[in-house]
Amino acid sequence: MKMIRIILKIIMWVLIGGFLTNFILRNVSYSFYKGNKQKENVNVIPEKVNYTDTLTGYAYHLDKESDTIILCFGGSFYTAYNTVGIFAANFDVPFLAVDYYGTQDSKGKMNLRSMQASAEALYDWAKEKYPGRKIIIIGHSYGCGMAAYLASVRECDHLYLAAGYRDLSDLYNRIVPVFWGPLKIFISDDIKVSDYASQTRCPVTIIGSEADNTLGSELQKELAKCYESSDLIIFPDIDHEYYLTDQRVISLIQETVK
Repeated sequence: MKMIRIILKIIMWVLIGGFLTNFILRNVSYSFYKGNKQKENVNVIPEKVNYTDTLTGYAYHLDKESDTIILCFGGSFYTAYNTVGIFAANFDVPFLAVDYYGTQDSKGKMNLRSMQASAEALYDWAKEKYPGRKIIIIGHSYGCGMAAYLASVRECDHLYLAAGYRDLSDLYNRIVPVFWGPLKIFISDDIKVSDYASQTRCPVTIIGSEADNTLGSELQKELAKCYESSDLIIFPDIDHEYYLTDQRVISLIQETVK
């Protein structure tokens, strides 16, 4: 009986620890998109857009004549304003980003389903405004999750994932390395890029760097295996924060925009 009680206590503490760790990390991840996160040093002044009555975001070059539009999902701290303000100047086409439901001026609650709904609403708004144009989807870091999701449920012409991940355990284990194997079950609202990959039909380019100490080049190689077909490009010297401001990455994406 004593041994049984010990085992039950261990199981209890594993359960408590797993759920509590997930709760903390999930809310920390969400907090990066909430509150006053607008960066002062932006390259362009984004234009605010209402994608629905309750969903907002920002854009640049809204009225630009082009054959292509870009939908971009930034990483942590990259709200729609920051994503557009810092990255859009490098592309001479309409460039749009969304603030997930429950963040910034978008109403509601932030969770996996509402993030997915935010991405879908952004796409549907853009598709209606720009009929017939090519759609390129870009994701960076945490934003790769919704970029990959959107490309799996909507038609697009190219998906770029810079410093991506297979699921949230790849991110969480960088902070608290406990979500391995069956312990992944504790991750609620998991963003399973590895599952989205099987439903993606557009060309995919995965970009990594040997100098990325957050989501490194070896992880990008594993992510590439999730897709039936993808181009994997590994640079030697791009830090995690700077993929979408690196001229080599910009030129790579611009080739698709043309």
